[in-house]
Amino acid sequence: MQTITAIYENGVLRPLIPLNLPEQTAIELYIRPHSKRKLMAHRRKVRAALIKAGLSLPQTYPINVSPLTLPQRLALAQKLALSGRPLSEMIIEEREER
Repeated sequence: MQTITAIYENGVLRPLIPLNLPEQTAIELYIRPHSKRKLMAHRRKVRAALIKAGLSLPQTYPINVSPLTLPQRLALAQKLALSGRPLSEMIIEEREER
């Protein structure tokens, strides 16, 4: 038995860590919502472990940044589509400017 933390968004449970399960494995779930404070504390612990292991860099922005709203995502998608360039190229270009 294994206890994990997951986020529910857009009708899907998304684990915060990779699961060591073969594809198509049937599982049984017990749902117990976390408080936002407990979830944020868990994220800080995971981030600290990743940084300590050399798998991540310290953040330079607040950890409690809210995700984009649907209208914001749609506006961004439209802006990216109108650019006519792959997002990867735009990211590489921005990194080279730093």
